[in-house]
Amino acid sequence: MKENIRRVKLSAKAAARLGLTPLAVGLLLAVPCAKAQIKEADMKSVEDKPTAVADDHLRRITPITPGGIALGEEYIPVGEEAQIDQVVALHRDVQEKADRKHTPIPRGQHPKQHGLVRAQFIVEPNLPAPLRQGVLSKPQTFQALIRFSNGRSQNDNNRDAHGMAIKLLGVKGEKVLETEQDAQTQDFIMIDNPIFFVKNVHDYVPLMRSFHRVATGNFLTKGFTGLKILLSPNYKYRLLRATGSKRPESPLQIRYWSTTPSRLGSGAMKFSVRPELAGIAPPAKSKSKDKLRLAMSAHLKQHEAIFDFLVQLQTDPDTMPVEDPTAQWDDGAAPFIKVATIRIPIQSFESKEQMEFGENLSFTPWHAVADLRPLGGINRARKKVYEAISARRHELNGVPMAEPSLSETSHFWTRSQ
Repeated sequence: MKENIRRVKLSAKAAARLGLTPLAVGLLLAVPCAKAQIKEADMKSVEDKPTAVADDHLRRITPITPGGIALGEEYIPVGEEAQIDQVVALHRDVQEKADRKHTPIPRGQHPKQHGLVRAQFIVEPNLPAPLRQGVLSKPQTFQALIRFSNGRSQNDNNRDAHGMAIKLLGVKGEKVLETEQDAQTQDFIMIDNPIFFVKNVHDYVPLMRSFHRVATGNFLTKGFTGLKILLSPNYKYRLLRATGSKRPESPLQIRYWSTTPSRLGSGAMKFSVRPELAGIAPPAKSKSKDKLRLAMSAHLKQHEAIFDFLVQLQTDPDTMPVEDPTAQWDDGAAPFIKVATIRIPIQSFESKEQMEFGENLSFTPWHAVADLRPLGGINRARKKVYEAISARRHELNGVPMAEPSLSETSHFWTRSQ
């Protein structure tokens, strides 16, 4: 790529047509945007240091042979911890060199918020015993906060990925995040795509280097890297392009998936939410750059929004792997099962105070009880990445980083039913 370099210029219109803006989705793990002139050979520099295994149910095995791992079991590849440290360092560098140009400092992932709404998470009665774990252990109703967002683009007309992050409040019991063991929350984080875009941390490092170079590089670096993201046949970039290809008309009328697995007792699950749209008309067409917030607002002025919360149990550790979130679990062999209803009542959510409160919240899959904790290498990376960049964002913005309680959130929303 270094030979015969010619000056390349991508106009904003051309980049939008090709999908460049939403490609830098930052999805759950990715930073605002990126740069990639990287060769796969770059991965040879990754240090293959053995990793200390913190949990006794984790095994460090490379490779896993068919039949060599149990349901719900993880394994840590040799060198993963060093690779995670590289990803964290790249995120932090983008935060310092690119994100700090903005006020307030934006999130590293899903920076555009359409709105934070209050909701109820109503656990189904009579669930089968294997499903009765953590917050699903008995029929009960949790108050919740739900944030809807774009993966990257500030213009809702662009192709992008879209997020739905649920935070249950008043959840008792010790949490798995060491720094917030006493927090009273449980988070479920999803996007509008059933799979993630990289298999493991090893493959995420070169992609993250690409994001870093687009965010911090010069004109030529950004241009050539953007072309690589748009045109590379490598599976990472193909899946990234597919993930960031959506153009919904309303965040309340699309389905979302976890993409990565979580523990469910001694087993593993993925989860999803599916909207109930009976009697709900499609939103009015709009060209506004904020059309998704406007669609949410119009919907919730007249109707509540209902979603089914579904789980899919891992039934085969080889064809439904924990350590490869690019593998879609077969819903024919393991259908999704409804375990709860999410009810978003009629409400207003667009005041300055409400929007600021939503911006200052932190979401991570590691806000979880032990029976529902995240699984797999991508989630192990997310733990360190989210902790590092969220703490720094709150520090730079001068706001405390703490999980909310029921009492401190109740006054933000009108209790209309």
